[in-house]
Amino acid sequence: MPYETTWSDRGVHWRYYGDVTAAETRLADAEFYGDARADRSIFQLIDLRDVTRLDFPEHDQELTAAIDGAASISTPLVRVAFIVPDDRFDEALKIYLELINRTSWSARIFTDPQTAEDWCERRGENPISESRRRFVAGGSGA
Repeated sequence: MPYETTWSDRGVHWRYYGDVTAAETRLADAEFYGDARADRSIFQLIDLRDVTRLDFPEHDQELTAAIDGAASISTPLVRVAFIVPDDRFDEALKIYLELINRTSWSARIFTDPQTAEDWCERRGENPISESRRRFVAGGSGA
């Protein structure tokens, strides 16, 4: 597999490398959803800096966003951060980003790993605004 998975208390980190296909990203997703820790996760940190080619066509972006969007009902407010070396993967992520950001999940692209991690961990954010967002998304605010 062209990825490594590392879990933290609050989410999952994937580091991809080499040539990556949509099918391989779905395998990682299946592992995530099959793990009990996914129910407590608030983020997915996806590091693409060592990827040479990302094959993630429009249909696969739509499919992945639909799967994640369905998961957003029971696991709201997950943040998905893509760490990229530059803008070469923007087109391969565009549809996914547009669709997933219509759910209770949020997704962004970053070039700086620390900024991505800070965003995922909600460092420096007002906890009251996060509670308000949880309430609007149908969660308890806890």
